[in-house]
Amino acid sequence: MQFTTLLAAAAALAFGANANVIPRDGARYAQFRLFDANGCHDQNQGFITVDQSDANSCQALPASAGQVKSINLESLTDAANGCTFYVYTNNICTSGQQALNVQTCMNVPPPNANWASWRLTCPSA
Repeated sequence: MQFTTLLAAAAALAFGANANVIPRDGARYAQFRLFDANGCHDQNQGFITVDQSDANSCQALPASAGQVKSINLESLTDAANGCTFYVYTNNICTSGQQALNVQTCMNVPPPNANWASWRLTCPSA
């Protein structure tokens, strides 16, 4: 009886642990954090990771992030050597382009309402 219970518990743990694995699509390139207030301190909305498959394409910020007023590029990995991270004030990466440096807060410039999209531009991604 105990052996069967132990075996069932081990199987459930193995399947449950396996279900939580989310594979990345290529190398990790960057991570940035979103804020609903200027200054990159208040109203933290979480972070977004950037993988190799995200490079050189426009990415709209998720609607769940709310009104993004500031962004902090937390890291660029060695795999992103030569890449530049940009944020935009529209959702198609054509307006209000600003380049971000690592660990530098970027507030949305007036008269824009909020950041809406981003792109990691890499020479050979």
